[in-house]
Amino acid sequence: MSSVKVTYGDLKINIREINNHWWVDFYHNKQRVRRTTNLKSNDKNLKHIKDVIIPEIVTALTSGSIVESSKKKLTLDEFSNKYFVIYKDSVRTHVYTKNYRHFNNHIKPYFGEYLLNDITPLELEQWQQKQLKLYKPNTVTKYRSILFSIFDKALQNDLIRFNPLTRVKSPITIKRKIKTLTIKEDDNVEPFTIKEMKEILGNAKGNLYYVIFLMFHTGIRPGELIALTWKDIDFEKKRILIEKTIVNGKVGDVKTQASVRYIDILPQLEVKLKELYLETGNYNNLFISHVKKPFYSHDILNLRFKELLEKINIKERTLYNLRHTFASHMISNIQNGIDILWVSNMLGHKNSSITLKVYAKYIKDEDEIRIKKINKIGMIMDMI
Repeated sequence: MSSVKVTYGDLKINIREINNHWWVDFYHNKQRVRRTTNLKSNDKNLKHIKDVIIPEIVTALTSGSIVESSKKKLTLDEFSNKYFVIYKDSVRTHVYTKNYRHFNNHIKPYFGEYLLNDITPLELEQWQQKQLKLYKPNTVTKYRSILFSIFDKALQNDLIRFNPLTRVKSPITIKRKIKTLTIKEDDNVEPFTIKEMKEILGNAKGNLYYVIFLMFHTGIRPGELIALTWKDIDFEKKRILIEKTIVNGKVGDVKTQASVRYIDILPQLEVKLKELYLETGNYNNLFISHVKKPFYSHDILNLRFKELLEKINIKERTLYNLRHTFASHMISNIQNGIDILWVSNMLGHKNSSITLKVYAKYIKDEDEIRIKKINKIGMIMDMI
């Protein structure tokens, strides 16, 4: 254990290394004061203690009051440990695990040893540029949002004067371009055509067939799908209760409060569900793996789905795109009486504006219908 002595007039302060952290140890008014600075024992933090913390202690003692000088001297890593303890109880387990991993891999190596107040917007911008050379803007934005939340929590606790990331433009803003009529759509939302769906269903086998059919006719998320039990199926009221999901073998809450919902059983889906019941009705879950247990995750189904697409020569996409396919197909038929609110409820969106934000591009008017609309609006304008 190392120790450094610092003298200020009659005040002698020992800076001690205990459990890899610096502590200050001194006597005042015949009483011993020994407190941690919460700073890891390295030369950079030792200099900060000598130059900043100890002068603050001396000033506080001179004015007749002892302050906990370490209160606002946490490193990002130390504060983040406190942050993630709280964060863990506020999100689903897999979300916590993913974001904690992102922090350890992409943030902590750069700023972990920095004091919260020492991280500047310029350093954050340099970090962001390095990330953009390795990852897509959307990915870097995810890393940035974790760091932003940590800074925001520090700001709420008066540990920093401002959130430095508010002074750094986000990657999405930097990379945003003006849309043109030929702009490429987001690769993440790439629904299958009806022709492709017919070919996919025509070649799917076993429980994968029912997985694909159910997703295509409901827009349910894969994790919600494998969590379904036969108790969730109400054939009499023709609806399915969605209130749980499975991630890495654990049954947990759905994505958001709005995701707790009933989804309607369409006539053709009812037929397939009754077929499936003949196969798995003796089990709790609708979908059972080859070892006669609920699926640990939807990853194996996603792999089988990609293998099927490769086999029938259809561009590879994830199982999740079946949800997009349901949504886009429904949205594109609004002219045929499909209700946007119904689509939004089926998807578990908080409101229809979220649905439209993602899928509005699939609302298509035939030229004849569009021209009639234009003429009708023109007539209304003439009346003004």
